[in-house]
Amino acid sequence: MITFLQDELWYGGVVSHGERYPLSATSDLAVDLNNDMTHNQVNPVFISDKGRYIWLENGGKIHFNKGVIEIEAENVDFQQAGSTLKEAATAVAMKHYPPTGTMPDKRAFSSPQYCSWVVLLWSQNQENLLEYARSIVKKGYKPGLLIIDDTWQQDYGVWEFNLKNFPDPKAMMKELQDMGFLVSLWLCPYLSMDAPYRSPGIFEHMDADRVVLDENGHPQIVYWWEGYSAALDFRKSAAREWINEQTKRLEKEYGVVGFKLDGGGVPYFDIKDTSGYSRNGHATDWIESIDNAFKESRMCFKLGGQPIIQRLNDKHHLWKTPEKRPFSMGLSSLLPLIMTQGLAGYYYGCADMVGGGLSGDFVDKSHLDDELIIRWCEASALLPMIQFSLDVWNREENRVAEICKNMLDLRERFLPYLLEKLEQASHTGVPAIRFMDYEFPNEGLGGIKDQFMLGEKYLVAPVLEKGATSRKVVFPKGTWKDIADGKIYDGGEHTVNAPIDKLPVFERSF
Repeated sequence: MITFLQDELWYGGVVSHGERYPLSATSDLAVDLNNDMTHNQVNPVFISDKGRYIWLENGGKIHFNKGVIEIEAENVDFQQAGSTLKEAATAVAMKHYPPTGTMPDKRAFSSPQYCSWVVLLWSQNQENLLEYARSIVKKGYKPGLLIIDDTWQQDYGVWEFNLKNFPDPKAMMKELQDMGFLVSLWLCPYLSMDAPYRSPGIFEHMDADRVVLDENGHPQIVYWWEGYSAALDFRKSAAREWINEQTKRLEKEYGVVGFKLDGGGVPYFDIKDTSGYSRNGHATDWIESIDNAFKESRMCFKLGGQPIIQRLNDKHHLWKTPEKRPFSMGLSSLLPLIMTQGLAGYYYGCADMVGGGLSGDFVDKSHLDDELIIRWCEASALLPMIQFSLDVWNREENRVAEICKNMLDLRERFLPYLLEKLEQASHTGVPAIRFMDYEFPNEGLGGIKDQFMLGEKYLVAPVLEKGATSRKVVFPKGTWKDIADGKIYDGGEHTVNAPIDKLPVFERSF
């Protein structure tokens, strides 16, 4: 049992709880790290603004219970590693999940990321995908990484283009590449039971040495959001070899550069204990098994410090996460979750899709809130990655296309600095996107989650409330200059103008 110090605040490595951090002596949060049912990354670390940290090597249970921290776990490392959040975060990272010195391919951050999900949903097809890509270029948006989402394939586990919907995938890929796109494909670790697995060639993979088995030696069936499937068993070399055969074939045959790795997370891997395969183990093995510099994941355990793009879970098209919801959902969650990712060692965060990415919100697009889309784009503009799915470039009303394009131009201005900080993170363990309290300890900034520091130089304060054309910004001690109009602010709380087409960004004077 650990007792809170006076005025101590704790931050955790369960990313989906980002809006609940920091935890104070009045907080009540219980987490089962081995059966965490959230939908994002987990690192079994908790870090204090008083320089303390807790690392649970094998997972376990932890309860922040109104001033007392109760732990049920083996192999716990509890240390005083300085006196600030930054000192503790750096110390635990270097000891337990040191950065590798490498980062994902920089091209993933140098241009926007586009995903075909909410525009095509379960009807991915060559004709509409090419139309989507052409419209991006035609409207003057910079081509970047383009993800072709679920249903491009013949079946789950049959990783070849569905020729009914993609009649000439090589020609499609060539046109996309000629336009300047880097193409990534959606992938999952499941095998549909009714697919032609034992047909010749690439479909021969429903063998016992590749899938999770039950006590009778038969493929064990798991339930996930697309139904019932067998699951690859990444403890087995044959499974790892087979999935990489598929990815390398797709890279070689079509020029695919990366993969959006979905599924495999704790909530969707409900296996029986007889297999001995833990939920966390499968989630992490799935991501680690893929050999690719553009791979992107949504759920994993203990992969802090690794050069992997880590996206947030699909967000609702909402301004705020509703009260009493256990996990983060709307625009209000983006900054807390991205900052939590960085603090937990997941430095290369993607805030999911501008405007949200939950499928049910985009079946009927007539109700979408243009103001929310704009503010979402602004909030994402200076994060490690910005991702579009909804075709904002075609939404001319209410200045959506114009302002989103302006935000990408602003991102270009900051891109060299952002890339520099991402590169530094791969060596130092210091994230590019930081809580205010991380960069400015002992200034009472621990509860601030609606503004962030980009490196040590820039304070970014997007508008996150509907109808607002100004917002309060809390400036740390010193002098700060609005990059838009040059106005100077001293430390303390100030109200700043933030019309619909402005992302408030302030440069620190040293």
